[in-house]
Amino acid sequence: MRLNKGDIVRAGHAHMRRPMRGVEGPLYLTKSALFHEGSVGPYIESVETIIDLKDIKEIKTKRSMGLIPNVIKIITHNNNIFKFSVFKREDWITAINKMRKELYAPAED
Repeated sequence: MRLNKGDIVRAGHAHMRRPMRGVEGPLYLTKSALFHEGSVGPYIESVETIIDLKDIKEIKTKRSMGLIPNVIKIITHNNNIFKFSVFKREDWITAINKMRKELYAPAED
């Protein structure tokens, strides 16, 4: 996906949890999707994750190591689970939910 910088609503750094190892990189919220552009090691693997906001069924909070309140757990309608460790978790959740509401808002006459 080619990310248009003008579409970005919020940006920050995130650690995306994966089964074998985490993926560090920037996390972008656009008007229609969450986009994580991570890499495993400097020259090993580039990983792009795109979550369409319309596909999100539920957003939950979790704690890193059971202590640090910084994890966002996103569950999609087809039960895919994505976990991101972010700074200012509540601000991210508020921004994501605001964009989701705007997507579902009825068009004005």
